[in-house]
Amino acid sequence: MRSRPMSTSLPEPYSKADDDAVVRGCIDGDGDAWSALKGRFQHDVETIVIRVLDERRVGQIDLREVPSITDHCFRALQRNDAGPLRLWNGGRLRPYLATVIRQEAEEHAMEDTPLQPLVAHQATPAPLKVERKSLSESALRVREAITKLPPRATAMVRLRLRGLRMGEIAATLGQPVIALQEDLGLLAERLASAQGGGAVPAWRVLLDCATTEERVETALQTEDDEAFREIREVAAASWRHVREDALVARLPRTPGPLQDATGVASFVDGTWRGAERTRAEGHLSTCGRCVDTVAMLTLDLRALEIRRASHGGRHTGIAASCIATGRFGAGRVLAEAAAAEEQTEVARLLERMADVGSSLEEGTSRRESQGSRVFSMAALPTDIEAPVVAFEALVAGDPIAAERAIDDHVAKQTVGQRLRLLALAVDPDRTDAHAAATKVIESPSPDPGLRRDAETILALPENRGLPRECLAERLRDALPDGVRFLVSR
Repeated sequence: MRSRPMSTSLPEPYSKADDDAVVRGCIDGDGDAWSALKGRFQHDVETIVIRVLDERRVGQIDLREVPSITDHCFRALQRNDAGPLRLWNGGRLRPYLATVIRQEAEEHAMEDTPLQPLVAHQATPAPLKVERKSLSESALRVREAITKLPPRATAMVRLRLRGLRMGEIAATLGQPVIALQEDLGLLAERLASAQGGGAVPAWRVLLDCATTEERVETALQTEDDEAFREIREVAAASWRHVREDALVARLPRTPGPLQDATGVASFVDGTWRGAERTRAEGHLSTCGRCVDTVAMLTLDLRALEIRRASHGGRHTGIAASCIATGRFGAGRVLAEAAAAEEQTEVARLLERMADVGSSLEEGTSRRESQGSRVFSMAALPTDIEAPVVAFEALVAGDPIAAERAIDDHVAKQTVGQRLRLLALAVDPDRTDAHAAATKVIESPSPDPGLRRDAETILALPENRGLPRECLAERLRDALPDGVRFLVSR
């Protein structure tokens, strides 16, 4: 009997090689190495390109531009005999490439469009008719107060303006969270004094240093006290004005350890330690440009983590990363492209999640009716659709429909458990919300987001439902969990 010939197919060159070997191959001019590099990081590069475009066009992205800018970025890596890759110091390759690609994409996009940074909406009360004169005067006083801050405090403010959370700011500046919380609290008092008149709680929320109990108390006071609502609106509007002014300006770079992509990547990914890191932390207090660069890499890496977790197609993965990191307009454009190209249920559900995120930007807008309205469902949703329906129902003010959407099977997932708990807490007549939150706190090692949900509920006074502001805040926090649930199916 004749034996069958063995297959002669071989694995793709560099398919098993680590990043070091691929980079060495690129430096040596090996075309297969360049193909491997592009194959590994194509989606990362596209994600960063889209994020850069969205910073300038705020959701008005033409996806036809992306391939040419992406190709431009890869060609930039090949310049001067792979000069950018020769400068890599052997740390994690992804943060280094993300830094280089952002620089190239920003310079390329800057030739066509002015910078219009996406201003993420903080948790603020429903817009009130604040006199423009008093608002501009307040913003001017706040801006002046910020310009007089000591260097380290200025770095804190700029990192927060860029959208970093308190824990991320603490990690960036090499400061314990408790110490940073105290520093931000003092800063909140200073900015409240510049605004004038009882604004400390508003600024503590804006600077992300308020405790859970303070957030709940501030949200309740916002609902109950019209005068305090106006104080909060002025604070939030002043912060937005400061942010727009601060982020549009392109600052000069001060010479120091963070002036190149190698230093920035090594600092953000934790490769630098000891005296080297201490010098870089000190440099951040003197260079606003480096603060911006470090902040944007931190946010880009957060987006790339979501992208890599996606099991969907190209547009689906990038849509997920945009929606999970607050780029809702761009996320919807990409989800629509994914729905048309990939024809998947996940892509269509991501479109709806982008709409949920956009709705949540309204912050604490109060429901016109305190009662629950019927959220129409022809049939109970599928397991994969259930969290999306629950998000939509909670945004629409229908906790009963949200609770109905999450059955016991979906509630075993973190996002399902969070949405069910929040649905219970909205209705002040539901006595089981407190018991469910207590059970979460007493469980071993609960999910951090779920624990924060439970702590928020336990901070409520008796017979008081979850304020709209707190609900919006917790839903924004749960949104990445919802996106991960969808794209990991």
